Amino acid sequence: MTQRLSVDGQGLNAAAADSAEAAALLDASGPGTISGDQPSHVGVVAIRAAVASVRAAQSARLAQNGSAMSTASAVYILTDDGAAHDITRTV
Repeated sequence: MTQRLSVDGQGLNAAAADSAEAAALLDASGPGTISGDQPSHVGVVAIRAAVASVRAAQSARLAQNGSAMSTASAVYILTDDGAAHDITRTV
């Protein structure tokens, strides 16, 4: 996601795909398991659960942003093609 965003249909589609990939990566890595009888294990489990919750929320947000970029790409292409057609017809 550190690439430049090209504001055209292809660039928005690429950004949408990158967002979907990042969302899937965040969602795929769960909290894991920790076992043991030390009191600190309870704290570690709680922290890992909180991190997993934040990752799930970020994953959902990335997926939503990717979907919005995909929609924006379709609208951009439709508008751009329409404008090009209007210019061609005028000239």
